[in-house]
Amino acid sequence: MNTLIVSDIFGQTKCLESFVNELDGNTSICSPYPFRQGHLNRDEDTAYKQYMDSVGHDKYFRKVVEAISDKQPDLIIGFSAGAVASWRALAAMPIKSTTKLIAFYPGQIRNHLHLHPRCDVDIYFPYQERHFDIKPVIQHLSGVAGVKCYRTRYEHGFMNSLSAHFNASALQHFTALIQFNIEEAIKLKIANRRIKSGLELTM
Repeated sequence: MNTLIVSDIFGQTKCLESFVNELDGNTSICSPYPFRQGHLNRDEDTAYKQYMDSVGHDKYFRKVVEAISDKQPDLIIGFSAGAVASWRALAAMPIKSTTKLIAFYPGQIRNHLHLHPRCDVDIYFPYQERHFDIKPVIQHLSGVAGVKCYRTRYEHGFMNSLSAHFNASALQHFTALIQFNIEEAIKLKIANRRIKSGLELTM
């Protein structure tokens, strides 16, 4: 069972690694940057400027395509810019192993509503976004086959302790939900292997 974590604009930080350590299976991280960010004490505006100046959305999208091709994940967890890069990547490439994307507060998805990833997608939106009305975005995406949208009570960045809108209760709740998804994916993978083995025995 392989899970790919696609980070937000803060990249691979200590808090993201702590989150990853809570999950079962083989888990890897895809970050916008070629190096670990480690300990950070930056506001989100500064982090966003670094992200846009050094990477940007299109370059990150291409990096996520490469990561999916290399890691062949069963499950992808994306946060903010990473969630949108994952959405774009899964819509642009043939799916070989990924069965689900879980996306948290993908604000830029509003610019990519015409894309349809070739796997199931669960999207957890914040209660509101500063720069746009999320209601029509949720309404549109809820009509896409395989896509489930949830509007949470939290603000953008609630899963990241470096964010001004971090919520510890939300992190705990959704970490447990992600772990449940991983366990279900493991069960499905084992069941599929047994079915395949049974078919091979009867041939």
